Amino acid sequence: MKNGIPLSEEDRVPWLEALRNTLRRGLVDNETLVLACSALQKRYREILRSADPNYEPCSYASIVKFVLLDVGAEVLAARLVKRAAEGKHFMPAKLLQTQLDLLQIDEAEGILKVDATMDPDTILKTIQTYVI
Repeated sequence: MKNGIPLSEEDRVPWLEALRNTLRRGLVDNETLVLACSALQKRYREILRSADPNYEPCSYASIVKFVLLDVGAEVLAARLVKRAAEGKHFMPAKLLQTQLDLLQIDEAEGILKVDATMDPDTILKTIQTYVI
């Protein structure tokens, strides 16, 4: 992505499986974990949900929870350009639309949508209320 090339399925799946394995180790050790990544599609989130040793595939009943920081494309683009200029983001802004095109949200999954234009403290409190 740093070179302006979107990830392929061959790139994503091993990465998601590695994240799942890390989550699983933490869950087995009763740790509270936060993982930030762009699990844009349902099948990617299913891989991460399977970190829960008791997860039944496609049931969405998992101790692994998902939060969507919801904001318009124009706000995302402005933030991405700013972070890239500061050397704080690797993905070129030209790939943003490819990422948005991949996003799949199924209401049945119970994903918490949080308005990402709110201040960070309010976002954090909203998420904490959801996961506790």
